[in-house]
Order: sequence, then structure tokens, then C-alpha cells
Amino acid sequence: MGIGRREFIKLISLGFLGIAIDPLKAVLTNNNIYVNKKLGIYFVKPQYWGFIAVKDFGNLKEKQLIGSGTQEESDEIWKELDEPICVITKFYEDKPEYYGVFSPTITLTVTSKSELEYLGFKTFQEVIDSSEIGTSSILKDFKITKRYKPYYINNIKFYEFDSEYLFEHIELSEPLLAQLKILKTEHNGCYYDFNFHQSKAQNQTAEIEFKKFINSIKLI
Repeated sequence: MGIGRREFIKLISLGFLGIAIDPLKAVLTNNNIYVNKKLGIYFVKPQYWGFIAVKDFGNLKEKQLIGSGTQEESDEIWKELDEPICVITKFYEDKPEYYGVFSPTITLTVTSKSELEYLGFKTFQEVIDSSEIGTSSILKDFKITKRYKPYYINNIKFYEFDSEYLFEHIELSEPLLAQLKILKTEHNGCYYDFNFHQSKAQNQTAEIEFKKFINSIKLI
């Protein structure tokens, strides 16, 4: 179980104090706060980072090469992958000075548990194992470097992993070593998958920002 509905509503009220809220709108954002009423999730994004709109995320996908690294295979794999619920990145503005610069990024993907059960997955551990195998076929030289002991946030069990991979992008002349922290949980009939990307090779790290983000997560 997560936080209670009353506490969740209180968080929304405090975060959007003095702002008219459309009761029919599922997703709310205000400065650094993100609320998804349908999924029952609340978190605070890093200061000065930006939310990426769905249409802009499509443009970002076209530039990152996945799979074998060819544009054709990348396009095919992107079509098969679930769209993230939310994308937050450090360099969210399209400026010339950001060309070829790795932008630390947080993504959240939510998948219905029933959807994966239909595909034959019976346990959360099976989902985690399959996800590791699947990711290794998408990101070049992907490997898990550390597995943490499961812990609880809001009384909900989370699994955390550190990994690394070679980031391939049309703006880079060669692959860039990047780090990926993966945070997974099962709640309210869904699997939540948080991914935290950074690159020590370019000195584009966000350890503090990632930690603060994780501590801000609230699930109802």
C-alpha cells in the first residue's frame, strides 16, 4: 500500500495552492511538481530541468540509435516499445550549445500487470528478468553493475539496479559510455519503471538530483 487518498489530495492542494485545477484533467504540473491522478503518482522533478512533451519525445527518439545502431533497426525497435508516461531532462531546450552533449534524463514507463500476464508473465521477478534481457538487446553493451537489496518507499517495495551501456546518437561520432539507474515497483495492478540516465564520460552526472527525485516519489 502507498500513501492514503487524503494525504495524496493534501499534496496536490499544497503543490497547486491558488491555482485553478481542472477536475477532469488526469495529469497536472506546476513548476517542479508532477501529478498523475489516474495512476496515483506524485513526484518533484529536479530544479531547472524540463518536462518533454510527447511530440518532442518523438523527435528525440529519431536521434538516438538503439539495437544494432542502424537507423532502420532503431526506427523499428522504437515502434515496438511502450511510450513513457513522463520524460524529464536537464537540457530540454533545443540550443546549438547542447549539440552532442549528453543530457541527464529521467523517464517513467507504466505497464498494466494484466497486459504482461496475457503475455505469460506470472511473477514480478519474471518481469524483472525479462526486462534485463530485453534492455540488453536494445542498448549496446548493456550490463548490470550493481543490484541493491529491495527497499520500501511509502510502504511499497522497490527494486533498484545500476547499469551501464554505450549511448549511440547521430550527433556523436562514436558511442558514449553512459550509466543507467533502474528503479522498479509493482503497485495497483501496474509495473512502474523509472530510468535515470547520466554520463560520467562527459561529466554530465546527476546523482544528487536522482536521489532527491526518488525521495519525492509518492504513490497512492
